[in-house]
Amino acid sequence: MTKAAPINNRVTAILGTDYPIIQAPMGWIARAQLASAVSNAGGMGIIETASGEFDIIEAEVRKMRDLTDKPFGMNIALSYVKGSNIIDFVIEQGIKFVTTSSGSPAVCTEALQAAGIKVFHVIPTLEMALKAIDCGVDGLVVEGGEGGGFKNPSPVSSMVLLPLVRSRTDVPIIAAGGMCDGLSMAAAFAMGAEGVQ
Repeated sequence: MTKAAPINNRVTAILGTDYPIIQAPMGWIARAQLASAVSNAGGMGIIETASGEFDIIEAEVRKMRDLTDKPFGMNIALSYVKGSNIIDFVIEQGIKFVTTSSGSPAVCTEALQAAGIKVFHVIPTLEMALKAIDCGVDGLVVEGGEGGGFKNPSPVSSMVLLPLVRSRTDVPIIAAGGMCDGLSMAAAFAMGAEGVQ
């Protein structure tokens, strides 16, 4: 099977990947085995922190170094890692891409960016997108209600949320929620995304 040609856009330039495909940071699932497979295939593997199992998360990041020499990132689930030194840990590991979620990116964006880390914040509403941009994030993960449906008490479809956020912002957008194949990726791109999760 022939490998698809790389896609060049703002998201792949930030990620350093062949494809603007980002693996979701699912708690207890987004560990080294899955994340390294995604990175090795040309996407962006992500190690989760939502499980709150900090010792295990540290071990998973070490495993990534054995399983891939490709770029990988981490998700910092802000409300789940309180009291840990996860931000310092991410910086020490030389991670270059982070998604933040479940809280305000104001608590860590400046420190992460000072260390050369690009920060995309996960948002389920236009209001949260605008607040994240005010915090200085490099981009957004725009997640419709199809992405688990637990981030917004009144979930909005990706088909509605994505073009709305694009119409009000100019930062790179990764679409999440209902993206599962080439057709849904093409639809997300048509609505203004430059990557999919």
